[in-house]
Amino acid sequence: MERKLSRGRPREYDPEQALTAALGEFRRRGYTATSLDHLSEATDMARPSLYAAFGNKFEIYRRAVRQYADESAGRRNHALFEEPSLRKGLEDYFAEIVAAYISGEGQPLGCPILSVISGEAAADPLIGAELAAAVERTDVQFRRRMSMAVDAGEISGDADTVGIAAMLAGLQHSLALRARAGGTGPELSRIARSYITLVLKAAGYADHQGTVRPR
Repeated sequence: MERKLSRGRPREYDPEQALTAALGEFRRRGYTATSLDHLSEATDMARPSLYAAFGNKFEIYRRAVRQYADESAGRRNHALFEEPSLRKGLEDYFAEIVAAYISGEGQPLGCPILSVISGEAAADPLIGAELAAAVERTDVQFRRRMSMAVDAGEISGDADTVGIAAMLAGLQHSLALRARAGGTGPELSRIARSYITLVLKAAGYADHQGTVRPR
């Protein structure tokens, strides 16, 4: 009697680990250059399994970025909104940014959004909307923090909080570009330190001697 071959159980996978691995590919290669074969190899998942679990390439990217944002939000929000000192909050926030933009092996990863999809934003409406939303979120968080600083009397009541917030967002964007171009952690931290000093001075903050320490 002929025995039937039974199908093996599907290989189990960890969604969080898979999305982390996928984002690593996007950050190293860029969005366009990252193929489904790259993602399949990085996640150790067959292409049909990737589609079934996460959707198409853009959805894999978007879900990976959302997971990354959720994982980093606590530390960054604490620095900006729970640290009572504006100076210390900005120091801690940009220390987190510098650490995130440079990998543990010193790879120039940059921002998982700005450094990965900016080149495709003009040609693809979905990617353009994703980039625009990311830029707006950064602007909003800094505007909120500057408003808190005015209410707390940390900066001048007539300070241009919208303009100052845009300056801080611009610093974050610049760090992403410089990291992608191979800037080191100490170099990026030095730039952040100088910029924070400039912003605090423009805002009428009393103490302009803050430092940003590399991690």
